[in-house]
Amino acid sequence: MPGKPDCRGDRHAMRTATRLAIASALVGVGLMAAEQDAASQESAVLSVSAGHAAGVDELRQWDASIDGMARTGELVVMSHLSDASLEGRTHEYLAQYHAGIPVFGGGVSRQLDPAGVTVSLFGTLHQGIDVNFAPALSGAEVAARLEEMHGGEVVGGGQPALGILPLPDGSFALAYAVAMSDGYFYFADAGDGSLLHRLNAVKNQQAAVGAGTGSQGNQRKLSTTEEDGRFQAHDRMRPAEIVTLDVRFNFLRANRLMTDHLIEGLPPGEAVWTADDYAIDADNEWDDPTVVEAHAYTGWFYDYFSARHGWEGVDGANGRTISLVNLGFANAFFASPPFGPEGNGAFGYGRRIDETNEEPYTLFDVVGHELMHGVTHFSVSNRTGSPLGLFNVRPLGARLGPRSFTDRFGQTHTCDTARFPGLVETPEGLDDGLVPALCHDGRFVLAHSGDGAIHEGYSDIFGESLGFYYEDEGVSADYLVGGDFKEGAIRSMIDPKSLRDGFYPDAYADRYDFALTLRDGRFWNFSGHIFVRGEYFGTLRNDDFGYGGDHWNSLILSHAFYLAIEGGTHRTSGMTVEGAGDANRGEIERIFFRAMRDLMPAMATLPITAALIRQSAADLAPGSDAQRAIDEALRAVGLGPGVL
Repeated sequence: MPGKPDCRGDRHAMRTATRLAIASALVGVGLMAAEQDAASQESAVLSVSAGHAAGVDELRQWDASIDGMARTGELVVMSHLSDASLEGRTHEYLAQYHAGIPVFGGGVSRQLDPAGVTVSLFGTLHQGIDVNFAPALSGAEVAARLEEMHGGEVVGGGQPALGILPLPDGSFALAYAVAMSDGYFYFADAGDGSLLHRLNAVKNQQAAVGAGTGSQGNQRKLSTTEEDGRFQAHDRMRPAEIVTLDVRFNFLRANRLMTDHLIEGLPPGEAVWTADDYAIDADNEWDDPTVVEAHAYTGWFYDYFSARHGWEGVDGANGRTISLVNLGFANAFFASPPFGPEGNGAFGYGRRIDETNEEPYTLFDVVGHELMHGVTHFSVSNRTGSPLGLFNVRPLGARLGPRSFTDRFGQTHTCDTARFPGLVETPEGLDDGLVPALCHDGRFVLAHSGDGAIHEGYSDIFGESLGFYYEDEGVSADYLVGGDFKEGAIRSMIDPKSLRDGFYPDAYADRYDFALTLRDGRFWNFSGHIFVRGEYFGTLRNDDFGYGGDHWNSLILSHAFYLAIEGGTHRTSGMTVEGAGDANRGEIERIFFRAMRDLMPAMATLPITAALIRQSAADLAPGSDAQRAIDEALRAVGLGPGVL
């Protein structure tokens, strides 16, 4: 492979440019590269954010470097797509490679004008890669080791993907990515098979026309299919078929539908479900509210995205959407490919259960929330070529915490000696144990799940947007996630701090971070210890770990969306936003969606997402009330230009 071009001088100039937002994270810590020595700079992670706010010369410098990396094979074009909103604009995604091997999560999204001139660049690039490119173990050997250690099965016919995995200490490992039957993607070292990281693939919510009553007492029409004298919840009227399967609270049935396709190594689209799995009704007057709502609202979701955004189906290509209902737990989820009854992902809806009531998790905004997880996944995965979609394979946007802290139980933890609950490997397999904290210069390294917060924020935004689009159909339009549950809303986009005694953050500076753990110097995870502004805040119950605050921090982004439309004074910052108003609601929805559909890279943070949204506003509605309101709203929640 040709050598890497010597453009260190250009890179230094770009790093120190005042208007080009290039955030460097060293050792997983959000420090500017200019503050590090030369040796550290070579192992920097560069978060590229260059768009309308950058100077022309600075953008061209970056563009020249990207072109140089493309010529040497360090960046490979994975997609080249026309902009669905702006005629003549195109978007390409360039995935990062090193010595012909893909770098997990590395890549850049580039927007081009009709003349082929670059308009914007967003993404994450990894530098200083130094690994042994010859795997000591084959993919089959690693798969066998994982099955022995895990107790589960490798899915997809046991075909692990080889790539370079960035590690939180700034180093890299040649690794295999493997999907397992427990719903996780595992990364295992290609040299010795040891576990390096894992990511959860599950995000936790002849034609006939029938009718039924939902959980709120509303009548809903259902597009169904009559077969053998009974009606099946199978919508064949829309270009994208919608199938609703009823697992009838049978765990084994649900597990079979979610994993058998993968375990058997079937090609995508080949079904493991049968006619016996359908939600069915004898007379097409449906009386199960879970089936009624899940099936009807999935159709409404399709119609909204087709009409408002030109996005056809959950996958953007009119692929079949499959939902599982009457699951025996109180939640809803989206499981990404390769899971699901056809290997193309699936949605699941259980019941909300407490001492006084039992409600299906199929309110309109809840169904829309889960379906939007699918749209987010496919919009990023289809364009970037990443099977993981939007996933940060290493912590981004981290900060340094204290050298020690005392938790709520009175126990003092010093970073160099701290041991927290985490995942360990034992002779019997994977188990919970104690693992070291990740430290930098004796201080705890703190981070959150930025990709998860983006996922959840976008799902709340478009789950609630559906309510306003269909307000005349008698559904709630209130910016309250799950607002129609008898026990009240789950989250408020209007005023995040109004619920749970002010627990939810409404500003980026007040986000929840977690002390990181690092087992064997390579396997990182979120501990259960929570920090705000670098100071200890609390600890998760029951020694929980692995949660990065996805849902909590998501309100920073969704609250900005609310302010951009409705306006108001931000509770924490005191900044006043002049909302663009209901007349501009559709424009703001289109701006936010285009940022995800066309610009989002495979790895991102909330600040990068804010830059994408600003870029989308500048492209679609320059000088408009919508652009002004979006900028004011993002500033109000602490996501102003230049925030890292």
